[in-house]
Amino acid sequence: MLDLLIYLFENYISTKPKLNMNDITVELEEAGFNDKDISSAFDWFNHLEKISNGFELTNKNSLRVLSKKEYEKISSEAFTFLTFLLNAKILNSTEFEVILDQIMILNQKSINIDEMRWIVMMTLWKSGKENSYLFVEDSLFQNKRTELH
Repeated sequence: MLDLLIYLFENYISTKPKLNMNDITVELEEAGFNDKDISSAFDWFNHLEKISNGFELTNKNSLRVLSKKEYEKISSEAFTFLTFLLNAKILNSTEFEVILDQIMILNQKSINIDEMRWIVMMTLWKSGKENSYLFVEDSLFQNKRTELH
């Protein structure tokens, strides 16, 4: 489903202010996505919208420990990246929790670093944090540097 979320984000959500969901659904079906995945993707973005605007953590200095299910689903590299963004103040603790929540509702067994970057980027975009969004976008699309010995 993450492939569909990325496709929706790149082609519709981040580029068009007003969306006609019926037209998008038809286009997605023509592109080969099934109805169940399309519905789940719309639900995922709707949940992101609701939860992004719906709460703020009261204790922002608390230590976050992953649950067993979160630990099993999120690769250590992906969690390290997410923690780096929190410590660098690119994410606040509320956004950090929103991202974890959005990851857990994805219907897939695991999340790797590249998938984490996409989820973070979509969340930051939704929060209106364009500068932070650009930082994550650069980390997602940067060319791998050649190491000199």
